[in-house]
Amino acid sequence: MVTVVLVGIVCCVIVWTFVPPVVVFPWFALASALLLGLGVVWSVLGLIGWFGFRSLCITTIAPAVVLVTAALVMLSVPSTVAFAVSKPSLVAASAQCVQSWNDHWIGVYRVWRVQPVDGGCLFYIEGGLIDSIGLAYLPDGAPRLGKPRRDGDIGYEHYNGDWYRFVQRF
Repeated sequence: MVTVVLVGIVCCVIVWTFVPPVVVFPWFALASALLLGLGVVWSVLGLIGWFGFRSLCITTIAPAVVLVTAALVMLSVPSTVAFAVSKPSLVAASAQCVQSWNDHWIGVYRVWRVQPVDGGCLFYIEGGLIDSIGLAYLPDGAPRLGKPRRDGDIGYEHYNGDWYRFVQRF
């Protein structure tokens, strides 16, 4: 049961890393490594449980949790739900779009910078590895879709309606 609880905690961390528009890579890498280690522990304990105690039911819980986590991540459920929950707050903030360097929460996103741009607003969200990431409200469309071409450049990808994900190359 300890393995199941630990796998559940690690899987929750993995789901949490997929809440921002771009995965929080350091936490994801750490949680994935822990999950691999727990997989080895589960394998050993599972074999002991199967052959020593004829206990199959409990040993199937951990893989089921991992499969559910993988399905949620592959279907983009964490980021979709996070955006749906946060959209009213983001819309209200984008209507005013006051430039800010204050670390604050907008919906479920931890926003560390708000920047007005021509025809919209950029919300820099905590995450990314080296590059800055976030959500952009651009009702007139993004200036250019695609990856950033050089340092300091912003690359946009359509997300939902007038909203775009962006990556600003470091």
